[in-house]
Parts: sequence; structure tokens; C-alpha cells
Amino acid sequence: MRKLLVLLILFALRAGAQTPDTARRDTRGHAAAQRPDTAKPAPEGADTMVRAAPGADTARRIQLGDIRIAAPPIERRLDKTVINLDQRITTAGATVLEALQHLPGVHVSADGAITMTGGRGATVFIDGKPTYLSSADLAGLLNGMSASGVQRIEIITNPPSKYDASGTGAIINIVRKRNRKQGFSGSVNGSLVSEHYGQYHGGVMAVYKNDHVNLYVSDAYTYGKQLGDRYLTSDIEDAHGALLAEEVSNNRTVNGWRSDNPAVGIDWYASARTTLSLSAMGAVGTTSFDTHSSLETTDGHRVPVQYEDFSALNVDHPYHYFTTLQWSQALDTAGRNLTVDADYARFDYHPVQTTHGLFYDTSGQYTGASDTLLPEHRRMRIYSAQADYTHPFKNGRWEAGVKTSESFITDSTQSTEWIEAAYATMDRSYKKWEVQAGLRVEKDALRDTVSRWRYLQLFPTLFLRFEKAFFLRLGRRTDRPDYHEMNPFRRPLTPTLYFQGNPYLRPDLTWHGELGWTWRNIFTITFMMDRDHDYMRTLPYVDPGDSTITRRPTNVEGHSWNLDLTFTKALTRWWTTDNALSFFQNAFAGDPDSLWRADRGILAVYLSFDNTFTLSRRLSAEVDGEYDSEHQLVSSWFGPYYMVNAALKWTFKKGSLSLNANNIFQSEGNHGSDHYTGLSQFSVSGFYTRSVSLTATYRFGSGKATHSDVRSSAEEERRRAGG
Repeated sequence: MRKLLVLLILFALRAGAQTPDTARRDTRGHAAAQRPDTAKPAPEGADTMVRAAPGADTARRIQLGDIRIAAPPIERRLDKTVINLDQRITTAGATVLEALQHLPGVHVSADGAITMTGGRGATVFIDGKPTYLSSADLAGLLNGMSASGVQRIEIITNPPSKYDASGTGAIINIVRKRNRKQGFSGSVNGSLVSEHYGQYHGGVMAVYKNDHVNLYVSDAYTYGKQLGDRYLTSDIEDAHGALLAEEVSNNRTVNGWRSDNPAVGIDWYASARTTLSLSAMGAVGTTSFDTHSSLETTDGHRVPVQYEDFSALNVDHPYHYFTTLQWSQALDTAGRNLTVDADYARFDYHPVQTTHGLFYDTSGQYTGASDTLLPEHRRMRIYSAQADYTHPFKNGRWEAGVKTSESFITDSTQSTEWIEAAYATMDRSYKKWEVQAGLRVEKDALRDTVSRWRYLQLFPTLFLRFEKAFFLRLGRRTDRPDYHEMNPFRRPLTPTLYFQGNPYLRPDLTWHGELGWTWRNIFTITFMMDRDHDYMRTLPYVDPGDSTITRRPTNVEGHSWNLDLTFTKALTRWWTTDNALSFFQNAFAGDPDSLWRADRGILAVYLSFDNTFTLSRRLSAEVDGEYDSEHQLVSSWFGPYYMVNAALKWTFKKGSLSLNANNIFQSEGNHGSDHYTGLSQFSVSGFYTRSVSLTATYRFGSGKATHSDVRSSAEEERRRAGG
């Protein structure tokens, strides 16, 4: 695989050296019409330029003032759904994690896990790059990023073969804002949030671009805390269902974060067809989880036996660093293009958890205490390289690429993982038909002090569309465990609840299919099915001879289906609506260690709506919300909840001012239950997320919008979850 990467690089160098530069040059001697732009394709709503008329001097660059074409808040395309955050004012002043909670079909749990409607997992990318993080670590990173720095978010429900096969659910690609103006420009923004605890966010971006280079630097700072309550009852039973003991706890958690996220980059236009880019993004800060619990333990007759006051404080000072060196070579003017990336990512965690327990008898007399100090330092280094080649032909194109990566993980164990992959896809139009077929092959090898695995697997995909109305999507993907899920270290979460990784956890393999029909891009109906082999789910287990419970990741079998209906339309000149209605059902099979009571899933309903109102040339409003009925995931039942948000935005010449009200009715909390052989749990959770925020944005500089041809190669999409 590494030899193939080297050969592709040498081929591109030879092609770039031998191909004459036929681009016209302006009076300064720089190519004006054929320079590839290393940025992603220009998003709708970005500053644009009018092209010269056919036959005119294409070497003349036309400059205009700021012409902004407003894209719709939500666009549903053949292969993905695009949410333009600039057009959604309810996300103004939010962090990226909070903005995800506003997106249709996206769910963010209390511990930061991101899933789609029906419980399908979701893989998060930033600018087409994998984040490599576990759900908890990813939540910390996204809480440190301001949504004001994001141009759009792309949701890809069925990724094609050019994407990494890792991740059985949808891909959520967070695309940050990029400069497309000549000269110097920038922006500054700030937000004040009044929640149960106060929060504030701020950011600044400065860019400079000319015919030779594009320089940009930015920084974002966030600070916040969030309060959550959970009431939990655990009934421990014998084999016949008789009560042996009951534990009732009241838990209050304060989640805090403080993060600084600097970014810097440079694009160098080495020639009319060659661009070199170097970019880096970092994150440094502090996160904390402060938990206080009161626990009452009773016997089988619910007679009190013991009381305990428990507290746990987990403080971390994470440090993340991403850097990418990219070389883009246009091989000719017909669209042949080669892109090579070299990436390095570093993740350092230094969490220290201190726990303290005080024990009392039934008369309230002090009987003892327990104290624990748990350092959980871990480190991760990732090296990867990828080459992608695009070759257009009549009525279509084909793409191919190779990738290699190595990951080194250090915690209580030492792990090394190698992934090598190659893919090929072909797009072709046949009269009324559009066809895309692809195949990806991946070799994955993991070695650590506890377990090993080695896989060589094929991942095919097929996409069909007829008359731009009927469509079919089919693909196979895998979901590999997070590294922390395989760590056998056992650590306490509450007085009676522990977490322990499973070194024998197997990757999930999933077939995902979609069949649908769309009418005039207004109404779409889609039927989806998933079949999971070795679906991964963290389940609770009663510890033998004890009243404590340990949560461990486990493999089970599962399948699910969704029926989605969407309606998007500009009802009037001043009112645009976007609505989604889903019916879904999950079902799972398996009985790990005779603890899980397998039950058939229930039919559930999900509804989301978003309405945008243009009140005047400068004033707009938005109301969005969602409803999720009672639903099941493996052995867990979740009660219904709903949420409503509203916002006003005033736009002026150099900026804007937004006023947001989120979770107006404080209705996000819900109840749930888990049922196993030997264990039944009931919980009521509340999240104090009702808030009012004020956000101001100001743009500065005198940059003018210009046009640059966008390279034809596909965006880089790579994925590997870890922690």
C-alpha cells in the first residue's frame, strides 16, 4: 500500500512537469483562469463572482463587492442533507454540540453520544477529516467550538465506497468557514448565554489572500457549565424475579468546560495547476464532571439497610492537535486531478478522578468512609496518508484512492493499530438513469497487551436514481470499538455503578439500504433498513456476590427500519418551512451471560419542524422544535420528550445581532427503564438547558470576492473512532 502511494506521487510529479502550462496569465504573470482552489466547493450563500461572457478575455479577473446569495436553511440532495448554519438563527451563539441538537434526526445524549433517529450511530468529521475521538472526548471538543465558525453541516445517511468503512451509521461532516476574498478581511463574534449557569463564547478570524497565497488564522474561546439530575431505582432479583435488594439514588452532576481552539493555515499556489496547503487546528482547556449522590439500600422487603453519600470529581486537561499537508495537482484542463494528504493527529488526556464515600447505618450513625484516587492518563498518536485520483469521461467519471494509517495508544495498556485501504467508484448517466457503484477493501490489524485482531474485508456500495425521483442506496459498513471500550480497567461512576471495558469486543458489521421517491424537491418518502451483526451496546451486569453493577460493552444482534417523510417549501415570500416525520422500530436478539431479557422493539415516532420568517430586509425570525415518542434501544426504554426553540436576528451592513430562546418549556428531560434477568432499573432524568442568549457578529476588512475554479476531486473523507 505504501509503495502504491509513492508511485502515485511520482506519477503526478512527472505529469505536472511534462504538461505545458496553457493557462493564460495576467500582467503580473500569474495564472488567472486555471488555478485550482484547495478549499472545498464554494458553499451556497458564500460570496460569489460573475464569470466573463463566452469569448471574453478569461484572464481578466472580475471583482465585485459583497454579493451574498442566501442558501435555504436545509437542502436535501441525492446523497446527503446540507444544513447551512448561517441561515439557521436558532443556532446563533451556540456551541457546535448544541447546534447538533437542533438538526433534524440528530440526538445528543447526556453523556455526549451522537446518534440518529432510531438509534443509528453517527460518525463526526471536521472539514472532511476524522476526529478519532470517543463520544465523551468528542463532546468536549465540540463544546469548545462555536457554531458561528461553521459554514454548514452535511449529513450523509449512506456513505459511498470512497469514505472509510468505519462507522455503521450516518456521517456528520462539520465544514468550517473558509476565506474566498482577495485582500484582508475577518470577523469577530461574541455570545452571552443565560442558562442555569452562565456561559459565554467568543471568536476572531483574520485572513489575507492574493494571487500567491491564502493565509488565515482564527481562535475561539468557550466557557460554560451545565446541570443535570437523575433519579435511579435498581431492583436486584433472583432467577424467579423475586426482589433481593433495592438501591435508590439521587444524582446531581455539574458538567463544566473551558476551551481554547486556535487554527492556522496557508494555501500556496505554486503554479497554475499545483497548490500546496498546510493547516493546523488545536484545542486546549479543562473539563470537569462533578457528581454528588445520595444512596439508600434496602433488602428484599424494602427495609433500609444502609445509606451512603457519594461524590466524584473528574478533572481533565485535554490537549488535541491536528495538522494536514495537502498537495493538489491538476493533471490537465479536462478534470483529471490527483490529491495527496499527509496527516498527523495527537491527543493527550490527563483525567484524574477522586471519589469519596460516607456510610451510615439505618439510625444515621456514621460507620465508615472510602476514598479513591484514579489517574487515567492516556495518549494517542495517529499518522496517515491518502491519495485520491479523479478521471472524468463522457457522461460520468471514476475515482480511485489508497490510504494507510498507524495509531499508537498508551493508557493502562499499549495498543497499535494499522489500517490499509483502497477504493474505486464509478459514476455514469444512462438517459434517465444515474448509477454509482463502488468497492472498498480494508485491512485492519490491532495488537495490544490483552487482545489482537486482523481483518481483510470488502465493502460494496450501489446507488441508483431514475428520472431524478426514484432512488436506491445500498452499502455495507463496519463499526470498530473505541479504544477505551476495550480497556479492562474498572472504574466507579456512582456509589454502586462501575464501568469496565471488554477486550474481546468484536466490530459491528452492518448492511444499510434505502428506497425512496421525491416529488419536485418538495416532498420525499424514504424507507430504510439496517441489519447489524455484533451490534455494540454497553449493558449493566450485577456483580456476583455483591449489590454493585458494572456496565460493560457487549455484542448483540439487531435490525431496524425507518419510514421517513420530509416536506420542504417556501410557502410565501416571507415564510419557509421544513418538516420531517419518522416512524421507526428496533429489534435485537441475544442473551449475553443470561442477563438480558430479549424483547421485541416498539413502534416509535419522531417529528421535527423548522420555520423561517423574513419580517423585513434586515429582520428575520425562526422557530424550530422536535418531538420524540417513547422508543426502545436494545433493552432500554426511553420516555417521550419535546423541545421548542425560537430566535430573532437583525442584520446590518457589517454584522448581525441575534436573540435566542432555547428549550423554552424546559421539556428535554425524560424517563427510562432497563429490564434484564436479575436486574430492573427505572430512571427519571432532567437537563437544565433552557436558556436565553445574545450574540453579536462583526465583519471587518476590505476584501473583495473573486472566483477560483474549484478542483474536481472529491472531498477527503476518512474515519476511525478512538479514545
